[in-house]
Amino acid sequence: MHYGWVIVAAGVVAGACGYGTYYAFTLFYIELVAEFGWSGTAVSGAMSLGMMAYGFFGLPMGWCVDRFGPRGTVFAGGLLFGTGTALGAWIEELWHLYALYGGITAAGMGAAWAPLVATVSRWFEARRGLAVGITVLGGSIGVFLIAPLAEALIAARGWREAYLWLGLISGGLMAGSALLLYRDPADRGRHPYGAGAGAAPQAAVTTGLSPPAGFGAIARRRLFWHMSFAFGLWWFAGAIVYIQIAPFLVEKGFDTGFAARALMLFGAGNCVGRIAMGLFSDRVGGAHAFRLSMLIAAVAMSFLALAEGPVGLLAAAFAVGFGFGGALPQITTIAVELFGTAAIGVLMGAVLALVGLVGAGGPLAGGLIYDAVQSYAPAFHLGAAVFLLSLVMSYGLRR
Repeated sequence: MHYGWVIVAAGVVAGACGYGTYYAFTLFYIELVAEFGWSGTAVSGAMSLGMMAYGFFGLPMGWCVDRFGPRGTVFAGGLLFGTGTALGAWIEELWHLYALYGGITAAGMGAAWAPLVATVSRWFEARRGLAVGITVLGGSIGVFLIAPLAEALIAARGWREAYLWLGLISGGLMAGSALLLYRDPADRGRHPYGAGAGAAPQAAVTTGLSPPAGFGAIARRRLFWHMSFAFGLWWFAGAIVYIQIAPFLVEKGFDTGFAARALMLFGAGNCVGRIAMGLFSDRVGGAHAFRLSMLIAAVAMSFLALAEGPVGLLAAAFAVGFGFGGALPQITTIAVELFGTAAIGVLMGAVLALVGLVGAGGPLAGGLIYDAVQSYAPAFHLGAAVFLLSLVMSYGLRR
């Protein structure tokens, strides 16, 4: 077996622990509002700050993986993430929530995507779309597995002890998986997967543009800003579902157990979408796969806002997850198609920073809409429109 697939497996574990725990916040959202009486805008704002912060931490994490390698970078990120999550057990003031999600936890989350997809991209020349799709599958698997674990811990032990256990588990597994990571195939005496015998020891893709030497070179290209904003719109819309699906379903009269099942199906849809669209992008290119994913997500999100019965709601949650998750591998695939892999760590870190900045508006917009009209449904319609806007903007992503 090519060691690249071990890199992929380690990335799946790290991503599952990071994203699964981070987006279980929608279940804690209900508990925090109930116990402290904080408004939906105030609690959603903490997650918005966290999304901006972990996006910005993705840039130095991406630089670290280019400079020092992924092992130490992801190991340190896992320890930070686990510590920040566990400290949630001692939240007493609103600023505690903001400090954790905008500080320690956010710093650790910076290692849960950019360093992983950057490393996998170096290890694969053929099947890169599939490999990246499987790697980012970790986030969906995490939501699927950790949502019921978090709901069970909250029900049995309370939300404080749930935070403590999730921090210990997720932080430990992230740090442990980091020990399997190597930056380049040459570090293991291997060629990238799919490279011929005479290939260079790592896959430095060139696509007609000279590979960027660092963030300064990347930032001078208008194409980079266009690409990052289009991806940020995708994240803006998807974050509304991630953060507010549980209170949205409680508003419709369902209990938290049903909300956890909906979140699980959203995660399952993510899993299927990431693999299916990863394979699809290997055949037709990342841009086409991204557009199809956005169309599916937009239609399904509008249906989710309108549905009333449990079957329709669960089916819509799965379909939104499929479209939203199917777009994620294309962020890396499109970026590599446009810019190559010479500085892929700093490239993906920079993309994550801008995606986090734009996407952070999603939870905040949802909270503001709810406080204004006492309903989350308009926020879900807004998300559908933003998915379509991201689709339209993707037509400008050309070399």
